Amino acid sequence: MSEKHDVGYKQVLTKKDLFGIAVGMIIGAGVMTLTGIGIGRTGRSVCISYLIATFFALFFAVPSILSSSIARFKGGNYTVWSMFVGEKWAGAWVIVYFLGEMCICMYALSFAEYFQALFPGANQRVVAVAIATFFFVVNFFGINIMAKVENVLTVGLVGAIILFIVCGMPHVDFTTYFTNPGFTTNGVIGIFAGGAFLNYAVLGASELISFSGECKNPKKDIPTTIIISTAFVALMFALLSIVASGVLPIEQVIGKPLTLVANEIFNKPMFVFFIVAGALGATATTLNVTVAYITKPLVQASRDGWFPKSMGELHPKYRTPYKWLIVWYLLCIVPIVFNFSVAQIADLVMFITYLRSIVYAIGYLRMPKMLPELWAKSIFHMPNWAYRLLMYSCAGVAAFQLISNALSADVKMIIINLVVLAAAIVFSLARYKSGKVQMEISYEEA
Repeated sequence: MSEKHDVGYKQVLTKKDLFGIAVGMIIGAGVMTLTGIGIGRTGRSVCISYLIATFFALFFAVPSILSSSIARFKGGNYTVWSMFVGEKWAGAWVIVYFLGEMCICMYALSFAEYFQALFPGANQRVVAVAIATFFFVVNFFGINIMAKVENVLTVGLVGAIILFIVCGMPHVDFTTYFTNPGFTTNGVIGIFAGGAFLNYAVLGASELISFSGECKNPKKDIPTTIIISTAFVALMFALLSIVASGVLPIEQVIGKPLTLVANEIFNKPMFVFFIVAGALGATATTLNVTVAYITKPLVQASRDGWFPKSMGELHPKYRTPYKWLIVWYLLCIVPIVFNFSVAQIADLVMFITYLRSIVYAIGYLRMPKMLPELWAKSIFHMPNWAYRLLMYSCAGVAAFQLISNALSADVKMIIINLVVLAAAIVFSLARYKSGKVQMEISYEEA
């Protein structure tokens, strides 16, 4: 890497800001629909599956937890990958990352669907464009503005979920809840399969590392917030799933959204609040955070030469990556305006993403040797044998997820993933050898 340069972010985010961002990031619209699908896979034991999903999610987050505890990584996981896996492979990471985030417009469309449920006369595409525009404007004016908006939305979102739990629990018959038929419909294997599936609903907090360049105290606040926020949301989801699976007969809620049970336990005003603060809030918080973090790795990748360097410039006043915000705004609204189908774009890199997690864990084995002084100061410092065991365990969990999803996947989709992976590797090696890539030192002891 070349000499160190300052990106120029405003370092204003506190632990409270990070917690609001993380919770809003984890609680997406998926919980509204995935819970019903999880019930179909394991029955009322879905509450246990959510706790298992938390275990998987935290293992995925271990590399981010450990790395964020030693330094400020201004390019987030991009910087970490460049250091511990290798500079010449950073371009491949960028391509996979870019494709994986291309479905950002789906968050805006999900918001519009719930909005239309409340206001049937609303035009979905107009609503989707409006909400996307709102959050891109919010993020243009600074990370502190984005965090304040996110905290307000997250309070309402958490309130809606707690209301669902508190009002629903009295309707659950606990004398029969933990008994069969209906509790473990597919045995112990079903519980773990449900956990692997519901892992999607509790992922997200590890993306906090993307905000490392804007935190006041990233080494302390990011790793602890990842752990606390994931555990907090998982506990809420486990309690929520008890209500979701225990109020109505099990066969009525399999594959159904939470709104079915909500309609049973709430009166009209409370149901409307649940839809507004819960369903709309879940999609709004996720969209807001995604807009905020999606640009950070690409700013550093631009400064390193994987894209034109000018793309890495920040706004002189607001210190936001306005050029990449414009790019992602267009990528978000163009598919909406022209009704393009982007639902399967993220699937193009689904298996590569799990493979990337395996490579991450193996690459992290180099961290103690590459940054021994910083690692020695980490609050998570451990003996070398324990560290290696933890990294191999992370790789094993990612491999389990990769195999589990591959066994149930379309062969064509697997082939497409392999083609995309090959193209990403070719791009990375070609661009690196061209001499246009000059990697900066994009980490520092905070």
